[in-house]
Amino acid sequence: MNVKVKNLIFAAEIFAALILMQLIFSAFTIGFNSTEHWLAEIAIIGLTSLSTAVLLFILRTWPREKAGKILYGTGMVTATVLFAAQEVYYAIFGTFFTVYSLINSAQVVEFMDVVFINMWREKIAIVLFFAVGITITVRGIKRKFDITDENSGKKKKMMLLTAVLCVASFGASLLPGTVKSNDPMSPYQNIYGTGEIEGAVRCCGLLGAMEIDFFKLVVGWEPSIEADGDYVKPDKNDNVIKKLDFENIADEEDDKTISTMHEYFGSIHPTEKNEKTGIFKGKNLILITGESFTDFAVDPKYTPTLYKLQTEGYTFTNFYNPLWGVSTLDGEYVNLVGLLPKPGVWSMKESVDNDLPFTLAHQFSKEGYVSKAYHNHSIYYYQRDKSHPNLGYDFKGQGREYSFTDTWPESDLEMIDQTTEDFLAPDENGEIQPFHVYYLTVSGHLEYNFFDDDMAIKNKDAVKDLEMSEACKAYMAANIELDKAMELLLERLEEAGELENTVIALAGDHYPYGLDASEISEFRGHDIDTTYEMYKSTFILWTPGMEPETVDKLSSNLDILPTLSNMFGIEYDSRLLMGKDIFSDSEGFVVFKDKNWISEKGTRNELIKKDEKYVEKKDKKVAEMFNYSAMILDEDYYSYLRPYLSD
Repeated sequence: MNVKVKNLIFAAEIFAALILMQLIFSAFTIGFNSTEHWLAEIAIIGLTSLSTAVLLFILRTWPREKAGKILYGTGMVTATVLFAAQEVYYAIFGTFFTVYSLINSAQVVEFMDVVFINMWREKIAIVLFFAVGITITVRGIKRKFDITDENSGKKKKMMLLTAVLCVASFGASLLPGTVKSNDPMSPYQNIYGTGEIEGAVRCCGLLGAMEIDFFKLVVGWEPSIEADGDYVKPDKNDNVIKKLDFENIADEEDDKTISTMHEYFGSIHPTEKNEKTGIFKGKNLILITGESFTDFAVDPKYTPTLYKLQTEGYTFTNFYNPLWGVSTLDGEYVNLVGLLPKPGVWSMKESVDNDLPFTLAHQFSKEGYVSKAYHNHSIYYYQRDKSHPNLGYDFKGQGREYSFTDTWPESDLEMIDQTTEDFLAPDENGEIQPFHVYYLTVSGHLEYNFFDDDMAIKNKDAVKDLEMSEACKAYMAANIELDKAMELLLERLEEAGELENTVIALAGDHYPYGLDASEISEFRGHDIDTTYEMYKSTFILWTPGMEPETVDKLSSNLDILPTLSNMFGIEYDSRLLMGKDIFSDSEGFVVFKDKNWISEKGTRNELIKKDEKYVEKKDKKVAEMFNYSAMILDEDYYSYLRPYLSD
């Protein structure tokens, strides 16, 4: 086959440019930490880059000259912008956006100041991307190719060669992932499993990860599941719904997928009722998801109300708050639904038509409580106006029944001030109806500075003597607003005579990723471990007059829903949530978005060379947690259980 060498050289130049941009991208984001799968990763990245390079070559050479220049230029610029955009996104959120997030990203205009700040911070990487991208784009547009209609035989040969090479290289890139493995670092988990995009980027490169993500979104991909455990017969003292006999309902189910799910949940060991079961029964509950809240926001001097709640309530010393793919929304999903979010989509948004019987709002409403929720930012952001009513809440906030002062971020104090009357006002009989209230705060949102963070500016004088970097001082100043909000909340509850009958629960949505590792290290007093310690946090759980208690058990915000369900004496099934009641005798276990984990034996990284069988067992458990969480969401699984749930 007579193919001109200069054409092949041009294809090689495109390939080299894509590899160079990938190297720059990795250097400025995830780094080059190798795994035992490094050879497969290099092969996958090389092959996906080759496939993309050949596709760009096809766009330039197959059409007529003018059309080829336009298509090639558009494709190359798109690839360059993708690298730059993902670089900035990673700088802000500590992860990468998916195709799904990109399609639903119109609301990002509300945070353009944050985007511009981080574009400036990542200016070196952005300049390098565009230097490479513009160079190879211009070279491609200036070149002339003689694969024309006048020489149709040669053109057909070139078209056949390039088409085969493009398809073959992409197909070959998928082969290393066909070897089944529960190892979260493996190509299998990142290509065929319920993988987070950051792992896919490490394993497949940015272009490969986006191609796989796009394919999964288009085909409506679901993980492959199989149940290989024996049915576990619950004890009479277990937290289960007695009508849920999974063995019987699996036998009666015609849908193979749903039947497999019944088998899996029937093989899970339930947690038992314990000394904390029902201790809060009959009390009101106020649950708060605090924007970027963590334990070092609790300080006796700067945030005395938070300190009071922490030290006079349960002190969880080994609590973690992992960051998920969609930051706040996924953090809420974990807090409120007790499942792992499905990577690549907005799980909360995708659940709007699902049956969610185990949320606190639905459970309390069955008990005659009013269930209300409030947010001081737009209720339409992330389409919470649809998802939160489906969680069981009468959801109000900025844009629905309330108008808060136009600041960024908005004031948590103002939200508490305006909303407490909504659930604390007596009815026509002079009585206050039992309530479950959920607050989503925003005052602790990034950026942490004193020039465009209105909450930090508002409380700047209060931290003037704090000897820390500006970002750390601004973070503490922003959380002073949350502390003031909590102080006012306690005052309003006491004035209404409801304080003694109310439980306050507060946890973050994610760690404060607006602070870098060095700034978090300032708060910790030592250089932190960014794999695990970065996500160390706290869970505030308090009611007046309780005996303070320290809880050292390993736990995370995935455990909040089952823990509160048990403490309020709510009937729920502990087999159907991915978290566990913290006060049960279940093993403490924390899962992260990359399928890394911590158990009571230690971290995965510590144990990988000490106890391979234990690590394999836990890797399998984590893979199943992600897969079945995704299937509960995709299949609306709880709706199949509705006939067996108590009225």
